Amino acid sequence: MTPRRRRILLIVIAVIAVALIAAPAAFAAAGGGSSGFSDGGGGGGGGGKGFALYLIIDLLIHIAVLGHGLGALVLLGLGLIYLFVTKVLPKLVDWWAKQRAQGGPRTRRRPSQRERRVQLAAAEAADEDPDYEAGLIVEKATKLFTEIQEAWDAGDRARLGTLAAPELMVEWDRRLDDYDRRGWRNHVQLLGQPTIELVGLTHKGDPATDNVVVRIDARMKDFVIDRFGRHIKRTGRLGETTRIREFWTLQRPKGQWVLASIEDGKEGKHALDEQIVATPWSDERGLRDQALVEGAVAEAVPADTKIAEVADLQYEGDAHAAALDLSLADGRFAPDVLEVAARRAVSGWARAIDGDDDALRAIATPEATRELLYAGDTSGRIRVVVRGPVVNRIRIAHLDAGAEPPTMTIEVDLTGLRYIQNRDTAAVLAGSQTRKTSFTERWTLSLTGDPAEPWRITSVASPVGLA
Repeated sequence: MTPRRRRILLIVIAVIAVALIAAPAAFAAAGGGSSGFSDGGGGGGGGGKGFALYLIIDLLIHIAVLGHGLGALVLLGLGLIYLFVTKVLPKLVDWWAKQRAQGGPRTRRRPSQRERRVQLAAAEAADEDPDYEAGLIVEKATKLFTEIQEAWDAGDRARLGTLAAPELMVEWDRRLDDYDRRGWRNHVQLLGQPTIELVGLTHKGDPATDNVVVRIDARMKDFVIDRFGRHIKRTGRLGETTRIREFWTLQRPKGQWVLASIEDGKEGKHALDEQIVATPWSDERGLRDQALVEGAVAEAVPADTKIAEVADLQYEGDAHAAALDLSLADGRFAPDVLEVAARRAVSGWARAIDGDDDALRAIATPEATRELLYAGDTSGRIRVVVRGPVVNRIRIAHLDAGAEPPTMTIEVDLTGLRYIQNRDTAAVLAGSQTRKTSFTERWTLSLTGDPAEPWRITSVASPVGLA
């Protein structure tokens, strides 16, 4: 390699290294785990970052030595870039955020098409419940966001327990316990006013399931103070300031809006495609599913008749065709009914990640629920996280009409985010928190006597494809 090419290569490496360290990233503030920080045995952000800075300095010295006058210019340019990124740029961002917060005809943010649709739905829902008025929801969400940051910063678990749903607090308590074991305190401080948009709404008249989704954009100070008083920054960051972009789901189970779940900007994008439900009768899919199940149950065999008495147990075709034939005698075996059961299970599964698992337990046994949420882990230290799962296809793999009760095994092809997470540190152990993937679940469902949920998941295959 010629000296000139060597100089160019070193310059490129140095610039890339600086850009990677200074690049902004979206991390959770309140509710975040310790995996986002690294002490590395060093002060002020850890030995890992100190070693990275050492490498950069060493590269810059080589540039100066090998490049002579050019190296000095590169050093000067990189120094100016560093000062701009760490000193000037944050002030410019603060100024711009302040201008936006002040509003005015020319500076007020225009609502997105999605936000306008949700606002119209909120106006319709507010006719029955005034708390669903869009402006009031944004006001309450802003207050809730601010109070949660303050309570997390103070380590006030009692206060957090009044602002977050009990199921979410179970996860947060584990993360706070992990900080305590390390002798760390995670401090978060809101800089300026957050920008909050109402982007999702489900109002069916049931406080246990109704919710709204808001998208939050805010600038925060987010750092850890260890037992020695050292400030530990987020891994890969030069400063303590970060911008967060998150989707918050709020529920009102007891008349007060509380936080049910948090998803970061990439995890929560599915909320922009979710169905908007303003009233119980506007939930077209839910009403259609309910009518389908009720019709199937009405066409079931008499209670004193066993399925084996009307089923052809020697059927030689595939399981799907066998289910279609059997559905002529008992409507509950219709593939469309199984599709409803699968979609309900997937919806309840996604909701149970941070929220309550009532919807999942209504359609899955405790053992199957545990397998879906924790992948069979008995220690309770890991969990399977799914965000925005979409059902693409359902296949009936096996039908056992002679069993008591009868069972059907189905394979459900899904697309969404899926990963395994350490519940204490929030570290991703397998899978991706930012990249959608396609995966298949294999479930065995058993016939029940419940007219609302005629099929229940009784067995779940272990998750695959999470390497």
